[in-house]
Amino acid sequence: MEKKRDQQTVAESKTRLVEQINNSLHSGDYSRALDLLRGAAAEFPNDTELSGLEKLAHDGVKRTAEANRLITESQELFAQQKSAEAIQVLRKAYELDKRNSLARAILANALVEHAHSVLETDWLEAETLTNQALALNPAHPTANTIRNLIVEQKKTSSAEDWVAQARKLQSSGDLFVALAWVAEGLAVHPDHPKLLQIQEAIQRDQGARRRQARRGDLQDLRRMELEIDGAADAAAKQALAGRIQAVAAKHWTDGEILSIANGLLNRLGLVPQESSTGSPRSKGAAVIFHVPRPNAPNPSGADTSQLPPSKVPPSKIPPANVPTATAPPSKVPANMAPPRIVRRGKIAPTPPEPPLPPPQAFTVSVAEPSPPSAKVASSLAQPKQRTGSNSTTLILLSISTAAIILFTAIFFARKHPTPPLAKTTAAAPAVSAPAVSAPTVSAPAVSAPAQTTPEPPPPALPLSSDTAAAKITPNTLPPADSSPSLGTLVVIAGQDGAKVFLNGKLQRQLTQAGQLRLPNLELKDYVVQISKSGFQDPPQQKIHIRKGEQAKLIFNLQPQPRLASLAIAGGAPGTTVLVDQTPVGTIQPDGTLSVSSVNPGDHTVELRKERFKPRQFKKHFVVGGTISLAAADAALEAAPAELTITFAPADAKVALVKGELLKMVTSGVPLNLAAGTYTLTARTGERISRSSTLEVIAGQSRTLDLSLAPSGMSKWDDPGAWQHEKDSFIHKGGDFVLYGVVPASGTFVFSAMLLKGHLLQWVLNYTDPKNYVLFQMDDNNFYRTVIRNGEKTDEIKVADKADKKTFRTFQIRVRATEIVHQIKHGDSWTVLDRWTHPGADLSLGKFGFYLPGTDQLALSSFAHYGDLNIH
Repeated sequence: MEKKRDQQTVAESKTRLVEQINNSLHSGDYSRALDLLRGAAAEFPNDTELSGLEKLAHDGVKRTAEANRLITESQELFAQQKSAEAIQVLRKAYELDKRNSLARAILANALVEHAHSVLETDWLEAETLTNQALALNPAHPTANTIRNLIVEQKKTSSAEDWVAQARKLQSSGDLFVALAWVAEGLAVHPDHPKLLQIQEAIQRDQGARRRQARRGDLQDLRRMELEIDGAADAAAKQALAGRIQAVAAKHWTDGEILSIANGLLNRLGLVPQESSTGSPRSKGAAVIFHVPRPNAPNPSGADTSQLPPSKVPPSKIPPANVPTATAPPSKVPANMAPPRIVRRGKIAPTPPEPPLPPPQAFTVSVAEPSPPSAKVASSLAQPKQRTGSNSTTLILLSISTAAIILFTAIFFARKHPTPPLAKTTAAAPAVSAPAVSAPTVSAPAVSAPAQTTPEPPPPALPLSSDTAAAKITPNTLPPADSSPSLGTLVVIAGQDGAKVFLNGKLQRQLTQAGQLRLPNLELKDYVVQISKSGFQDPPQQKIHIRKGEQAKLIFNLQPQPRLASLAIAGGAPGTTVLVDQTPVGTIQPDGTLSVSSVNPGDHTVELRKERFKPRQFKKHFVVGGTISLAAADAALEAAPAELTITFAPADAKVALVKGELLKMVTSGVPLNLAAGTYTLTARTGERISRSSTLEVIAGQSRTLDLSLAPSGMSKWDDPGAWQHEKDSFIHKGGDFVLYGVVPASGTFVFSAMLLKGHLLQWVLNYTDPKNYVLFQMDDNNFYRTVIRNGEKTDEIKVADKADKKTFRTFQIRVRATEIVHQIKHGDSWTVLDRWTHPGADLSLGKFGFYLPGTDQLALSSFAHYGDLNIH
């Protein structure tokens, strides 16, 4: 039990860890993810899942670094007035790391700036760029302003511009977009012959495509007819029924296709011919599409009343006095739009259309008082279904569609009231459709225009209903104002004492309590304007006054500006902005800053940021105006860095390399360098080369001391155990004699001779007596053996003949990824072994010699050239 609890504890710990790592990855905090992974390496060694997450984190770090590099590159391009190239670079940065908020903000600002620059010459391109910017930042204020300017540009653009773009879209085959474009163009240039011609051609093309698709679907239905006899089992029949219904759903208004589909489904035997009063919640039956028949007999009231009612509570009247419909929703496959009503319904005063006999009939019954109060009751006719069937059911009637038809019927009845009709005693049948198991859903209410002064709701009006079609008969209609033949307008200004103009005529009253009510207005169009001293005149508005209606207009009065504004977009976050040497703000993380308190007149605007060159602008500010600085203006050039490198010995060769730049370094002489990543290389007189990367930060002054001289015998764990005799250092026995530098990276160069013993032996990657890599040499061969947990693995032997009683010189280069052994023959070096071990850091642990028992070793020289320490 204790072991199980421990296992459960470990599993829970790992689950929490994985969740924290995933959260860091999703938020783009890859460094945090790597820190968590490093901390868990000891607890969960060689865990496959954590290894995969570590790879994702490393990939994220690389993408973020590359994205930041591209952002810096884009700023340089902006400074060189290469906006188009800079935007392409920013797009790459955003695609690399879409969680990078800085890349998103700078790209959005750059797109807006470019859109503004091409607005006068190519508003279509400006619209594309603005939409792209709004997709990145929907609340971008400048983008919304440009979009409004584009709307004005469209209104003033020539018809030929619309025609050219419409033809371009038409030739590309995107007919829906082309048709929408033509409709927009006709709104600006009504009845333009070329636009009408293109519209007609597109509609003909669409019609031809629809007819071609219909012919193909008819052929599919005929092919399915041949497959019916071969459908032996229930599963095959259900699959075939699903295909038939899918075709029928595409042509829900086509009587011929629906008739063929009905016949095929009946032949499959999935739906009985007779109506069923079974449970509306039964599942598994296929639903037949019913075709309206003009000559269908009108069922009697008794026949209609036999339809099983759906127990759905009537919906309540919303405050806005708009009817809502309540009915059970239909289940529709996720990948298919719900089929609509396959029937035509007509509204009074025309004679009622005879409904279809069950289960081929449905009627919408509407009762509407005034204010409207509609209720919908659903009568469901459900075909008898087979138990245990799992077939997919395609619902004939979408309840949401029924609600729309109901609302349309009420609206139509309002517009065309019918004379009073005699009430019938038979219950009006409600919407009839195959039922499915689903909760009741109410259709959303539509809000009526709000009134300024609340009034009590008028009394409900009696209505009459008909069983064949929805009929609404209001007996009375309460007036909206004291004069039923006139209308009322309420003007809301939000300020007292504002003047109101109707069609340019000043009204005698001023606004009180922020508004003015104008009753008894003639039924016509009005142009309304308001004005108040000390405030800007808002745009005029148009309205049509209707009979008995109280209309409302809202105006937004803004105070007259007395100051000017400064707006910055696409700037470097953290940049201090000064006006006449006085700080006025700091650019935000999204690259923007807005200052609305600048006094009118000439001013010097300055941008300052640490490690960047300051930038100044002379600008003239006017009352109410805004001076805008875009990304190209706000881009700052990085200040050069000062780097001083001192090194010893003085005869070493030290160089800095970045791309094609090669700069030789003189010890102690300062260098002015551009910001970036450099490779620092040092080569000593012994021809030992070392290199490292060096990050140079803009505007930073730094001094770097390099110790290029090798370390020697003093670094051994026990230097006193080495006896200095003549020109050599001698060590007697001691098993593992270890060098005290950890990690053992760098280059080891030594000349050794075995005084006593059989093999010259040394170790690397030593962590304990059971884990290290052993290297050996005798007179004829070089050997390598990996010792892990006391077990020997990965043994090799390389032939190399030498006299073990003479000094042999070795050079060992140790990196995290490989260990390279070379031996000196004469004046040249020969590679004995180049060893790599993926996934392991070979520089970890210590270097040392192995002297078992009474073995003795002599060193005539020993040096360790460590990696360059530039931190």
